[in-house]
Amino acid sequence: MRTYLIDTLGLTGFGAMTYGLYLRFGLADALIAAGGMMLVMALAAARASKRNAGGGKK
Repeated sequence: MRTYLIDTLGLTGFGAMTYGLYLRFGLADALIAAGGMMLVMALAAARASKRNAGGGKK
């Protein structure tokens, strides 16, 4: 349940940030920033899952 709360808060914050960029700079800049942040988040998640599935190697 805790992960759902964290995911929901993260998505809400990301949406608010993107909407703020849209209001300030327009649609194109907001989509570029949102795509870049989603790419960074996906890379971080992939790195974290790879690190956690290491098989106990230290």
